[in-house]
Amino acid sequence: VLVIYDTMWKSTEIMAKAILAGALELDIEARLIDVRNDHMTVVAAEILDAAAIAVGSPTLNKTLMPEMAGALTYIKGLGATNKKGFAFGSYGWSKGGAKDVEGYLTAMKVDLLREPLQCQFVPTDEVLEECRAAGKMLAEAAIESE
Repeated sequence: VLVIYDTMWKSTEIMAKAILAGALELDIEARLIDVRNDHMTVVAAEILDAAAIAVGSPTLNKTLMPEMAGALTYIKGLGATNKKGFAFGSYGWSKGGAKDVEGYLTAMKVDLLREPLQCQFVPTDEVLEECRAAGKMLAEAAIESE
């Protein structure tokens, strides 16, 4: 399981860590990748090996973050196949980031497991519980695909 994210004010990062925690409830290898701090070749290698992915971006100007758009454009070109996953992200005044991530995942032919997981501003306890449950679902999907 791979949880890839970008963050602006740490809310999407908090969601990513909760998704990872949910995935780790099962006996499965899972990794967190920050697209700003992990080199693109690392991201590419990890995504090619992953069975399931969660990709998150906050909303900036009604769309996803530029660094995430660049990473997804690069990954889309690799032709990674047979992935399961979902999009997630936080937003402030308007949505858009997570839905646009989902658009990339759809173009990459990722088998979407759920609607984008979104929260406004800082994730509440309820949102974090939903993130953990989504992470566990992602791990189950990865196990099924082995």
